[in-house]
Amino acid sequence: MERRVRCACGGDPRCELCNGTKTYGYTPGPRGWLPFACPTCAGTGKLGAEACPTCRGEGQVDPADPPVNGFLDVVWKVLFGA
Repeated sequence: MERRVRCACGGDPRCELCNGTKTYGYTPGPRGWLPFACPTCAGTGKLGAEACPTCRGEGQVDPADPPVNGFLDVVWKVLFGA
């Protein structure tokens, strides 16, 4: 079953994962939520001279670690887990 995950790019139109929509679809495999190579920078972590906005310069996207969505999201994760 496909889930919608927040993208780290924050709506950047250069992002090839979400195309600037701030969320992308991900279907967990039999081993769960696994990181995958960033489609925007092809796993290098850089776009030209700056860090890739999609993977935050890491070269891979981890769908199990999406960016926080405000203060209430932080409190929810502290109290109830991710």
